[in-house]
Amino acid sequence: MKKLADLLLPKFVAAREDFLTPLSIFKAPKAPSARSRAVSRGGVRPEPDLNGPSARANDGFADGAGRHAPWDRQRGLVQSGFTILLRLCRAETIFVVLAAAPAQAAPPAALWTEARHHQSSHASKRPDSFVKLARALQPAVVSVIALDRKSDLRPPPAPEAEHGRSRGRGQGTGFVLRSDGLILTNCHVVEGAGDIRVRLEDDREIAAQLIGKDERTDIALLKIVAPKPLAVASLGNSDELQIGEWVVAIGNPFGLDHTVTAGIVSAKGRRDVRPGPSGFYDFIQTDASINPGNSGGPLVNTRGEVVGMNTAINAQAQGIGFAIPINMVKVIVPLLKQHGRAPRSWLGIFPQSMNAALKRAFSLQGDGALVAEVVEGSPAALGGVQIGDVVTEFSGHSIRRADDLLWLVATTEAQKPQTLTLRRGSETKHLQVRLIEAPEDHEAASPPAPRHEAGHQSPLGIVVAEISPTLADELGNSKLRGVVVLSVEPDSPAIESGIERGDVLLRVGAIPIQALEDYGRAVRAVKTGDMLRMLIVRDGRNQWLAFPKR
Repeated sequence: MKKLADLLLPKFVAAREDFLTPLSIFKAPKAPSARSRAVSRGGVRPEPDLNGPSARANDGFADGAGRHAPWDRQRGLVQSGFTILLRLCRAETIFVVLAAAPAQAAPPAALWTEARHHQSSHASKRPDSFVKLARALQPAVVSVIALDRKSDLRPPPAPEAEHGRSRGRGQGTGFVLRSDGLILTNCHVVEGAGDIRVRLEDDREIAAQLIGKDERTDIALLKIVAPKPLAVASLGNSDELQIGEWVVAIGNPFGLDHTVTAGIVSAKGRRDVRPGPSGFYDFIQTDASINPGNSGGPLVNTRGEVVGMNTAINAQAQGIGFAIPINMVKVIVPLLKQHGRAPRSWLGIFPQSMNAALKRAFSLQGDGALVAEVVEGSPAALGGVQIGDVVTEFSGHSIRRADDLLWLVATTEAQKPQTLTLRRGSETKHLQVRLIEAPEDHEAASPPAPRHEAGHQSPLGIVVAEISPTLADELGNSKLRGVVVLSVEPDSPAIESGIERGDVLLRVGAIPIQALEDYGRAVRAVKTGDMLRMLIVRDGRNQWLAFPKR
């Protein structure tokens, strides 16, 4: 090592003047630049200013306490540091000197505090205890009390996350988004409440104002006048959450304030869980204990970041709870703050996800949303979308299933052109559509089940009959034409595909069905063993089904 130091020392001495020459700016410093970068605060992440001013235009290096040293002092420190470096080299030690980054300016406050650490490579191991996490998060968790309720608690399978201490009083949980009193909770916690109150960790109860709510995502935003700045819960990234990762739920089950339970992420993307009649669901499933009263509370990873909002439980099981992903919450909260609701856009199609049989029937390899219905005069119809198209992308976002398309459309601003990529047969098409704000109600009334006694036997394992004008009136649509399913044979491919009595056949393959003659011709065109696809209408909605012809 001594030989190495003796070899390098002359090079360090020769480079000394070259090294200090760029630092000669300290002799006559320029004024600090007016440009600066934002600090990560309140959901705003800093971006490196690669094209910004050089170090010469900044206001100097910062000392260990974050203060800015005088320019002449900094020059002396650099020179002294170089001398020390030479001495250390003689002592057989080589050091690397790093300069501190310049101080940065703060941006305006945002709606929430964004967690600064999102690396999934640090997926949580079970800590020795959750003491530090609970101590840090509990001050940001509040009780939400709904008084003078106008409706009873929602029955199963609705979220069982409210606890009525007495008639007309319900209690759930919330957590603080912003220190001035913005609080997040579930919509069903405050539904029908004439008066809402928030109880803080120190037991003070403060009247709360409902800023906005969205029933279809079960999210509500409250505001209190805080006596002092409140502790806030930082929001993480639920997309990076991993199955098997440890999580903690904090809430008020059965009125027991600030209860902490721990478990793991059991599953993600639970869209088959439907706690309400209609909505957007993409739940995180966890076995952390969640009970009535936990609703609206945070689901937290071991870094203390909120990754979900506890919302629903399975009343018939233990260890199965569901939370709304926090990334979904981040989309809705700004809308609630600005509009008091979540305005949604509308495309005018009714898509469905595809199973293996439908992919085979449509000769498709990848994923997508299959178009079962196009509303006349809608943006989709005007843009050229047709029944049987498979949507694979929406404005650059990949579509795996129907729910992906519905969510992207609903949360995209209306009146701006969007690109729809779809498969039509063997062709890929790119269509331009202009979304509109969603009408109040696109739901059609469910038609009554048809009543028949005779029909036509087919090789598909179903009995069908032609729709007469009288039957069309009975089905609630005088213009309806086609054939209707009277019965389905047990153990047939048709019943396994999901065909039911009362389904109306609109297409078999690519052939529109107006009469029994059309139906027979379409069935004969399919070879035995080949996949046959059918477009049916059930409860006022179109749906594709597929199964092999026997």
